[in-house]
Amino acid sequence: MNPSILHYARGGNSGKALLFLAFAVVAFLVAGLMYDDAHASLPPVPLAGGLWPAPAPRRDPLAPFHMIVLIGAGCGCLFYAARHGGRAATARVAARIENRRLYSDLLHDAGTGSVDAHDITQLLVDRADRLPGDLSVSVGLGARFRHGLYLAYRTDQGPGVLRLMDNDVDGGTEQLRRFSAYLEAWRKPAADRIRQA
Repeated sequence: MNPSILHYARGGNSGKALLFLAFAVVAFLVAGLMYDDAHASLPPVPLAGGLWPAPAPRRDPLAPFHMIVLIGAGCGCLFYAARHGGRAATARVAARIENRRLYSDLLHDAGTGSVDAHDITQLLVDRADRLPGDLSVSVGLGARFRHGLYLAYRTDQGPGVLRLMDNDVDGGTEQLRRFSAYLEAWRKPAADRIRQA
């Protein structure tokens, strides 16, 4: 595999897309059940002797708020399912090194098109739980079993971080290591020139 390019993995991103899709379905299903429960009204049936039953207990007054939260969470899960599904369907380039510059669609998401080699301040490939920064709870639970690329950089907009996990890219951990070594080889001459200037 070309060490200067990372392609999104079809398998890993398909799995993530299905997982987020399942979360969205569950969120919408629970919201629908809450809606049905809030609007269900049974006609009162008189008891023997003409007595009416005690009124039904009051429903949760926060049910509409809970439904809104669930629908929002479901929409967020649909967004991530579409994002990972698109990556799986197209097998786009996740990152590439060209003319001492790093290009990535993840950098576009952060508002930067590319990063020059001398703007990279830290470059690590390690087990995900050993990488700097806080991990989300879902990522943190499986971090001991995953490896990742952590790349810190600085731009005019301020510092930024690019993270890629081994199941995000074709070739997994080995390809992340090759990419990191290739980027480090481009980065060192740039760093040496800056020190000499």
